Amino acid sequence: MRRAVALFWFGVAAQSQAQTQSPDSAVMQALLSEVHQLRIALERANTIGPRIQLAVERMKLQQENVVRMTRQWEETQRDLAKAQASHEVDLVQLKNIESELNRGPDPAERKRLEEAFKQFQLQAEQSQKIEQTVRAHEAELNNRLHSEQATLDGLSDRLNQIERSLDAAPVP
Repeated sequence: MRRAVALFWFGVAAQSQAQTQSPDSAVMQALLSEVHQLRIALERANTIGPRIQLAVERMKLQQENVVRMTRQWEETQRDLAKAQASHEVDLVQLKNIESELNRGPDPAERKRLEEAFKQFQLQAEQSQKIEQTVRAHEAELNNRLHSEQATLDGLSDRLNQIERSLDAAPVP
């Protein structure tokens, strides 16, 4: 009987000790779980942070490229307008000289007008070539600008995608 009583008290003591360890054990498990989640969050931040920084820097560089390319394109637009205006002036001068030649001036005046006509004809050809060259350069810059803008849009979309995935990611 003594043995039975001793065993009973031993069982009660073991159970009470298990109960006192159980809350401590639960707290310890909760702390370990939080430490584990914190470690996962830090690892994630350490891997995502540099990638985001790299994407942001790429986007800044691309924005600078687009701004620079836009300035070049706008400058070329101004050059093209000047070349077109110059060519139009030369064509008007040619028409004016041609109409004077058709009026039948005296031989000395005719010779002077023919020389002026040749000079303006050469000048008109040169201004036309310049206009064509500037127009080709403008078209090339326009294509490059669209390409650079598309790249910038792609980077912006990528950053938006990263932001959405961060917003949707479960917090540990």
